[in-house]
Amino acid sequence: MNISELPPEMMDKIFAYLTFRERLQVSRTCKLCHELIFCPQFCKRLFLYLRSSKDLEKPYAREMLARCRNIMIMCSNYDDHQLRLLKDYMKGTSLKLLKVWAENHTAKRILETILKAVPELKNLHLVLLGKSDQCTDEIIRITHQKLKRAVLIGHGNYEIECSKLTVLRSDQVNEKMVRSIGCLQGQLQVLQLCGYRHSPHIGAVYNVLSHYHWDHLRELELISSSTTDGLEKSLKQMPCLQKLSLHGNYQIFTGEEVGAATCLSELTLRGYCIDTDSFNKFLTRSSLKRISLLNCICCSLEVPLKSDSIKELTLEPMTMCQKLLPVFPSLEKLDLQGMDKTDCHHTLLQICEYYPKLERLTLCVVPGQIGTMRPTPDSTNVTATNSFSLLNKLDKLKDLHLNRIDLTGIDWTICEGSNVNYIHLKGCSIDGTGAEKIVRTFKHLRTFYFDYCYLRQPRADLFDIDKSSTDGLHWLARYCKISYHDIHIEELLELRIPNILFL
Repeated sequence: MNISELPPEMMDKIFAYLTFRERLQVSRTCKLCHELIFCPQFCKRLFLYLRSSKDLEKPYAREMLARCRNIMIMCSNYDDHQLRLLKDYMKGTSLKLLKVWAENHTAKRILETILKAVPELKNLHLVLLGKSDQCTDEIIRITHQKLKRAVLIGHGNYEIECSKLTVLRSDQVNEKMVRSIGCLQGQLQVLQLCGYRHSPHIGAVYNVLSHYHWDHLRELELISSSTTDGLEKSLKQMPCLQKLSLHGNYQIFTGEEVGAATCLSELTLRGYCIDTDSFNKFLTRSSLKRISLLNCICCSLEVPLKSDSIKELTLEPMTMCQKLLPVFPSLEKLDLQGMDKTDCHHTLLQICEYYPKLERLTLCVVPGQIGTMRPTPDSTNVTATNSFSLLNKLDKLKDLHLNRIDLTGIDWTICEGSNVNYIHLKGCSIDGTGAEKIVRTFKHLRTFYFDYCYLRQPRADLFDIDKSSTDGLHWLARYCKISYHDIHIEELLELRIPNILFL
């Protein structure tokens, strides 16, 4: 059959198996292949990177720039001629997402050139390179009629004039930014200002927030000021606020500070000392469904946090709750980050006692450390020797995520009867026998991921390294999706395989 006789849908599926470079080679064979390769269906899924101004000289540059919906321009110097080429290639295109990584002056020239040429742009992500002392007085004007989302990272002076903008995220809080925020008060739905705690303009931000009505604002992220008066006044102007994230400097937090946000359903606190008694009173009155406590400290470890409405909880790190976890009987999702010496057994005991409705559990340790849940040899108690045996008490648990934990030597057969159907191991160490016991024990398991894991001896054949083996995990669990990504394998002399495989 001639290639021209195949329907375009079939050709598109065939080309989906080719790499980007292979597709470009095929596009040069005939006109039909060229049209299929550069069709909008294919190009809209690509993320085109311009790492240098020399990329504009490549033979496919004009077509790709004209058709790709997502483009990233890396740090580079563009002269006037190259900027004209860039504008000419992109003029009138249906570009949806533009990312720019450049120094202030270069970024300013690129944006002034491109924004007028891409009327359909919806998302802008700008990263200004350089330190604060290298910041110039140049004003970067972001003017666009259809832009809906802007992420502005780095030290710069921005002036924003976008009538459709609903999402603004920036880590730069200065006089220009404060003025722009005030002009956007009637349209913003998401405002994230995660700049520096000691910025002299934080007070000005709270002043702007408290002097305008923010009827459309649904999500707010702020650096907390030294006093709570500005926060309370600001929240009174936001009647529809649902999600609030605050970055503190270990101030005392009672909950009264956010009492004005009556529609609040999600609260994230970072770097606070929580007055446990007062905060519990706030939780009783609030309608929070999700709370995240990041690097927070409870003033009293003898009185746990309590709430009957919270369904999602994140604690990082777990040092604040070594003795007592929050008592949230309606909890469905739990994400705990501990240290390498965290008492995981004690933690799991509390999880089983406090969270009978738990459906998703994530246990991990801080980056750079490896946790351990190995059995204790000096005990005959099954629960004490293998903490994972407690999973059987969580009848509703479906998803189990373990990050950066050494699982060597764990006897998973003790978990027989568990209803877990999804297991994701990330940065964990595990041996072949342990993996085999997992797929044999968890009868309902349908998804099993190994990401950045270290696979140990013995029985390398169980990890499907030996493709001719009929004892691999794929054979043992035929109804389970098993996936490997960037796996490190302990050296096996009999197979003479490299230490790193991509399976």
